[in-house]
Amino acid sequence: MNQEYKIWFPHEVFYIESLLSITRTVLSEKNVVITILEEVESGNNENGKILVDAVQNICIQAAQISKFFWPINNNKIHKKRGQRLREVYEIDESNCLKNKDVRNFIEHFDEKLDLYLNQFIAGTIIPFYVGPRIEMEARQIFRGYFTNEAVFKILQLEYEVIPIVEEIERIHILLEQDVTDGRFRSNKNGL
Repeated sequence: MNQEYKIWFPHEVFYIESLLSITRTVLSEKNVVITILEEVESGNNENGKILVDAVQNICIQAAQISKFFWPINNNKIHKKRGQRLREVYEIDESNCLKNKDVRNFIEHFDEKLDLYLNQFIAGTIIPFYVGPRIEMEARQIFRGYFTNEAVFKILQLEYEVIPIVEEIERIHILLEQDVTDGRFRSNKNGL
């Protein structure tokens, strides 16, 4: 492969397909969330755990897609790939997908859980919660979704879901355009 390429053009399709598999998962989970939120609004909380699972999966997938744009490894090839993908999909350094706090939290959740449980926790522990944010003295939410804010909570981390889903939807639309001929958009214009 010629070293001047950040991603060699015959390989573009592999990145497109890899990213599409993640964005499709997020969009599928978004549909689950929408369906269950409609149930919750009508008073049926029966599928609350499924809603929380779906929102957590959106966060996991957001962390996965983030690694494509901001690689963990500082190896030159990985850095060039991330730079090229950010160029193609018009992603700057202020993008919500760059949040490394969430990415690290998801990747090291097992360790975060150990530390959380190792602390003395007083009061009531709520395994999952779906509903509006309410004042809860002496209560700990393990996993929850605040419906009035579209915020996912897991242990001490809170994560705004709507900006993430909107950004992934934007990228998905661009990927769908690219998958037709397996080339990045910018290359179709001879760039």
